[in-house]
Amino acid sequence: MDGEPVEHGISVCTRPSRSFAFTLCHWNDGAVDRWLRDRSREYGWRSRCIGGWLDPVSDTVWLDVVRIVPPGLSMVACLMGRAMQQHCVFDLARGETVRLRRGSL
Repeated sequence: MDGEPVEHGISVCTRPSRSFAFTLCHWNDGAVDRWLRDRSREYGWRSRCIGGWLDPVSDTVWLDVVRIVPPGLSMVACLMGRAMQQHCVFDLARGETVRLRRGSL
């Protein structure tokens, strides 16, 4: 990707095991830089984006490697999210979290 914000599509975490979490009060530019550098060396990096969110309950910041699914394929995005055991995906155009139903695929 080119570093520009993505404005449309559904953001789905593709590698939860590669996510990076830290509390807001412990932001560390060096640690974030190392995480980004490590992710950029992984296969398929150029077709992925970085997503981030803040859990307001715990003040935990999460940085994720995400795939952007085209807006017309929201059902596919939800299936991908559930397969990755995610609780939510994010609709970029609407700026809304989409909660995923529990249960089997």
